[in-house]
Amino acid sequence: MLCMVRRSTHHHQTRRTRQSIQTCFRRVHSNTTILQKNKRTSLTRWQLCGFAAGFLVLGFGIKSFVSGFLLPSTDEDSSKLGPAKALQLFTRRSTAPISDLTSPRYANAEEFAKGLEQMAFIIGKDNVLKNEDLLNSYADFPFATHHPPNPRRQRPSAILKPRSTQEVSQLLEIANEYSIPIVANSGLTSIEGQNIHTRGPYSISISFENMTKILQFHPEDLDIVVQPGVGWQELNSFLSSSSNGSHLMFAPDPGPGANIGGMVGTSCSGTNAFKYGTMKENVINLTVVLADGTIVKTKQRPRKSSAGYDMTHLFIGSEGTLGLVTEITLKLHVKPKLELVAVASFPTLTDAASMASSVIASGIQPNAMEILDEKTVAYVNETTSTIPSKATKTAITEAGKSSKLIESPTLFFKFGGPTKSIIDTQISIIKQIGQQHNMLDFRKSVNDEENQELWSARRNGFWSTFEYGKRFYQTKQMFKDGVLILLCPISKLAQVISETNKDLEELGFKDRFAVMGHIGDGNCHTMILYNSPDYHKVQTVVDRMVKRALDLEGTCTGEHGVGVGKRKYLPMEFGDSTVDAERKLKLALDPKRILNPDKIFMIDPEDDLDEQLLGHVHPENCMH
Repeated sequence: MLCMVRRSTHHHQTRRTRQSIQTCFRRVHSNTTILQKNKRTSLTRWQLCGFAAGFLVLGFGIKSFVSGFLLPSTDEDSSKLGPAKALQLFTRRSTAPISDLTSPRYANAEEFAKGLEQMAFIIGKDNVLKNEDLLNSYADFPFATHHPPNPRRQRPSAILKPRSTQEVSQLLEIANEYSIPIVANSGLTSIEGQNIHTRGPYSISISFENMTKILQFHPEDLDIVVQPGVGWQELNSFLSSSSNGSHLMFAPDPGPGANIGGMVGTSCSGTNAFKYGTMKENVINLTVVLADGTIVKTKQRPRKSSAGYDMTHLFIGSEGTLGLVTEITLKLHVKPKLELVAVASFPTLTDAASMASSVIASGIQPNAMEILDEKTVAYVNETTSTIPSKATKTAITEAGKSSKLIESPTLFFKFGGPTKSIIDTQISIIKQIGQQHNMLDFRKSVNDEENQELWSARRNGFWSTFEYGKRFYQTKQMFKDGVLILLCPISKLAQVISETNKDLEELGFKDRFAVMGHIGDGNCHTMILYNSPDYHKVQTVVDRMVKRALDLEGTCTGEHGVGVGKRKYLPMEFGDSTVDAERKLKLALDPKRILNPDKIFMIDPEDDLDEQLLGHVHPENCMH
């Protein structure tokens, strides 16, 4: 009740402030006009009072509205910029160039302590965690491509575990009041450094560990409403065991351990995306808590709607920078009655890519179409990979079970249909297409057991590569430093991969990289095995690869999001004006810049995070 009263009072005061600002603008404009018309005319008492009071309230109101992120244009002195001019600058631009901003101000130790105490009262002290090892784990992930450059500071000071949308709303209202940075987490498996607390040490991680409920299930409508802490694997297990949903599935299948909240945040996909689409195509609506605690629902439940802005897709892929997603309505699909797997090997990557293009042109729609290069196939043949328990709740060891594959570029297909004869017809056509592209070997499954055996090579290619890296560097630890990359039009994929492989070999990484991915939509990952001293060489390759993909109308990130790792490439891909427009949206929804700061694009003109990641800045001198 106290929180409700405080919030109501806050909004009432905000409305009164806005009304006062508007009244003052009218008075200032009126009085300025009078002065310009007749400078000698003496001001009336009403005009003098209105003029003075107007600027007093105006200054207070504008400070609370735009203080902390506006600067004048380059030909103006920021010290001479008044509040009226600041508001004019904010409203006259459709975009927000980084040069127009000042550095954000975040909570100090005293403010943080006050805010945290109020938050603990809302969710209970048992849901506020401060264990040192736990705090470190919430700022990093062993398989991420980027790690905190200054781990002593770039981590949360507390982990909060709310249980509902209402609790998240109350937490964000307090965080906004005290300017406390917030980084939301669900599965903690993001790749591009989305979990780094760049504004530590006085920052908070909001964990959705306690928000794992399935809120509504509508099997007749093929949709389900879940909280962000639900894992995609657990969701499919629920459907399989459900009396009225065992024929249904949730299609997106990223890496093990990923949860729905993070999947929405990064706009992920997986092997099923070729037929069923990415996360964007599998979300119907969202409930989102904005930075000030406001709760919004993006749309209703129908599959199709042309009502208003597409708010749902605005938040998908926003990585918790615009709001925290607390409820998700997901599309479900009917499982194929029967599914079989086929595997085809080719002498070159160009042959395999050409085969993939021909399959698409044939009109046949496989459920999945994946690729492993010859190195990855070799790693799978050599190793038995164990998926670490940190990444998934169930360890799986399958890579060594499959029959040895020819160590050459290999395509993996899944075919679904109502009968075996229909699937056999599709596979027969695919085999004929493969023969036109110098196919070396072709295998197909006849039952579910063989499905698992053939597909295990694709599923465990990632982990087999890490296992190989562990052996190569003679370490007992799971090899950590892999780099996973990007996506381009399928017709250009072979060119990008071949030229990147050449770069890697020239820089001394021969036999220390592998390529795999979702060739059906042009999405492939290059995994580079390296030790820390080689980081700059790796970055050189990555920079060249991204530029090459962008020159061919590709993208810098296909499914892992931007985080901190890919943000420097965004202006190259979209242009400065598009990034500036996205930044303006960020400021409109999160004016204090408390939600996952510094992710996707810069929000601070003094930001040196990119240099930190490259090791150019000594940790003690880092701005964050």
